[in-house]
Amino acid sequence: MEYTTLKQISREKDNSKVKVRVLRMWDAINIANNHDLLSLDMILVDEEGTLIHASIRKNLAQSYRPQLNEGSIYTITNFLVEENKGNYRPVYNKFKILFNSTTSVSKLSGLDHSIPQSQFEFADYGTIASRCYDTTYLTDVIGILDYIGAIEEIKTRGRPTKLRNIQLLLEENKSVQITLWGNTTQQIDDDFYKTNKGPFIVIVTSTIAKTFRVAEIKALEWNSETKDLLVTCNAKIININNKYGWYYVACLICKTKVKQVKGVLWCERCKNEPKFAVPSYRIQVQVQDETNSTTFILFDKAAEKIISKTAKELAEMQEEILKLDEKILPKEIQKIVGNEYLFQLHLDEYNLKYGKENYTVSKILEMEILHKQNDSSKVEEHQDTMEEIVRKSKQEKYIASQKQEIRETSVERPERMLLQMHQKRQKGTKQIASKKKKTEL
Repeated sequence: MEYTTLKQISREKDNSKVKVRVLRMWDAINIANNHDLLSLDMILVDEEGTLIHASIRKNLAQSYRPQLNEGSIYTITNFLVEENKGNYRPVYNKFKILFNSTTSVSKLSGLDHSIPQSQFEFADYGTIASRCYDTTYLTDVIGILDYIGAIEEIKTRGRPTKLRNIQLLLEENKSVQITLWGNTTQQIDDDFYKTNKGPFIVIVTSTIAKTFRVAEIKALEWNSETKDLLVTCNAKIININNKYGWYYVACLICKTKVKQVKGVLWCERCKNEPKFAVPSYRIQVQVQDETNSTTFILFDKAAEKIISKTAKELAEMQEEILKLDEKILPKEIQKIVGNEYLFQLHLDEYNLKYGKENYTVSKILEMEILHKQNDSSKVEEHQDTMEEIVRKSKQEKYIASQKQEIRETSVERPERMLLQMHQKRQKGTKQIASKKKKTEL
């Protein structure tokens, strides 16, 4: 009987025989119900590099568990094929394999290099950001390790657990913070990391992307690695503080506030008298999410995106009605109160080191008027190690042996761009090591 490729299987075929390698295997558990086992799950790959999610329900899991090992190759027959629906899909495939009581598993002995030993679906920063409000697929991430936090003890759902934050620098020179949970916090060997120069390449699988919450932003601390950060945050504008007005007169060239010196306008940054000076937005808004409230500052580009008018246009409209006064808030600006947006914030020493809560909005992201409103975040040419891993993954569809990976994790840092991700928790992990020879932590 010839083997069926994973691309060829379908719900209509009931006699398929596949030859696959078990790449990853984990226990799916019910966190809300005493961590009860739901199923034994796997990622399988065939010689064409096609990935598929396979699952064994809990009543059969213990029967099949002794027969299966990560890294080994098997022939599998008499399995069910169903549509891959729902959220938290670990790979991109329209089908999913289900074991039943008659499924046959046979291990193949000997070396076989025809099937990839590792396979991932790495997401770039844009894909990660687009998944902040879409949990259809879990996300695989690869990057250079550039920060490791301490292991912390916390309680979730009344149970003690451990977490650890690390930061990865992606190929696009944007960073993500990854929260490791449970046993995975131990997978980074601190001594190895501290006594070797690196670079250390980390691969994190099956993560969920989330934005920062207000309370988390306020808790961020300054250190030598994070002097400036770009973070994303979903929050609602609940008030506008117009004590200092909604615009300032800016130099057209550098956007710095101009001053009157001896009867003429003066730009301190340009060190000259600007030929043109125009009103520019500076709107101080109070925002809130389910965790806390704080103050964001909207400047020209961000403000224009949600107001749909420039500060100059708004100032001219207001001047036609009454004497121009930046303390009077135009109705076009008042309309943003009550709306929820996805903000990209620039945090600097002023915020991180000195704890000031006036956070600068650098951009309103494309997902700005969120789902609730039915409108629904330079590495100078990365080291050769990074380029080689990505090249092999894309062209050869696998990263050659000598590898291990962090799983059970969760995904955030700056320009490095900071986005937060949380793991789809799974059980069962490997150990970590990394340097040029070992490309996964």
